[in-house]
Amino acid sequence: MHLSGNQSRVLVAGVVCLALIGVLVIVLDWRNVRMSIAAADWRFVAAAVIASFFSYACSTYSYALLNNSFGINLRHRTLLGIGFVSSAMITMIGGVAGHPLRLLLLVRRGVRAGDALAPSLFHGYLESLIFFFIIPAGLAYLVLRHPLPTPLAMAAGAGALVLAVGFAATALVIFVQPIRGRTLGFVGWVWRVVTRRRLARGLNDFEETLRHGLSSVTTRPAHLIVPVGLIVLDRASRIAVVWLCFEALGGGVAPEVVVTGFAIGVAAGVMSMVPGGLGVQEGSMAGVFHLLGAPLEQAVLVTLLFRVVYSVTPFLVSLSLYWRALHARRPVD
Repeated sequence: MHLSGNQSRVLVAGVVCLALIGVLVIVLDWRNVRMSIAAADWRFVAAAVIASFFSYACSTYSYALLNNSFGINLRHRTLLGIGFVSSAMITMIGGVAGHPLRLLLLVRRGVRAGDALAPSLFHGYLESLIFFFIIPAGLAYLVLRHPLPTPLAMAAGAGALVLAVGFAATALVIFVQPIRGRTLGFVGWVWRVVTRRRLARGLNDFEETLRHGLSSVTTRPAHLIVPVGLIVLDRASRIAVVWLCFEALGGGVAPEVVVTGFAIGVAAGVMSMVPGGLGVQEGSMAGVFHLLGAPLEQAVLVTLLFRVVYSVTPFLVSLSLYWRALHARRPVD
């Protein structure tokens, strides 16, 4: 039986929901879970949903602005639609699916693949860089508030070091042209060896667009103020969603605990290489929240509610836009 694109994604969302319910049943006392859900304040859940879509709005608008700065002259409405659909895919399944989707949707509108890739990667780098500044603060708070066993502390430090090296290496590739040239040459060589095809034209388009975009934002840094500000609002809104989920399920958790659990959980999910960090993010978040004083039932329920509110709900909404976005073919304005 062949499933359409929408049917496949609904099936994926259903499997995720069933997996989350399975975690609840296996890990927790179901009687306590039912009591917690019955006592939930759904006004905070509604506020969390609103904050989630505000976060997506900030992320997609910053993506649209950076595309314009990089010379992609599509209408804002088109770029916002592409940004939302792909961002929902990235959050739900991971960047391996989301970034190619952005590339596909822009190519269908007449944008060259190399031109489409450069602003997407730069936007992703800015998002990751801003989030990275939260991680050391979270780790420091965790170590100072609740001293960890030596192996766990070493693992946390090693993880932070790996992330730091990764961000530094990415910065060198993006901003230092000689290093970028050698890296692109290596990518082209690997592609030719694996596929027996040349990628020179696409890599040249990517280099040209990235050079143009970086020149635009470095000569006129004011062009970065709004996109970066929107990305900061996006990150703050995500943390607010976690806090609202806690408030919906009893509250009583300090803001610094929310920030620490969020930062470490998301970082663990990213480093795990599991699509969307599914399971790893929830387990890490819940573990940190419980370690810092939150009841286990509340910690697990909050992380699952966050997944449903921030990942599953926007993903399901994006399905209504996906078909139209995929099949629209428009030339560059």
